[in-house]
Amino acid sequence: MKTGLSKAINNEFKDESPFDNIDTAIALAKKLKIIDLIDANGRTVATLAEIINRLQNAEFEILDTNIGDFRA
Repeated sequence: MKTGLSKAINNEFKDESPFDNIDTAIALAKKLKIIDLIDANGRTVATLAEIINRLQNAEFEILDTNIGDFRA
């Protein structure tokens, strides 16, 4: 079984849906405390790597909607 760090290093989160990546990144970020970053251990670094890689792979297409020209 691969760890989150090894999946992040190998960019394996690209295969997951953008919504899953964002939801999981938010859930992981809520578990971290800012103070953990000052003296980060291996688990904290692995979690940060997973969060960053998930957000890098959460691609959305931005649609250009000109509301001023919209006619119903």
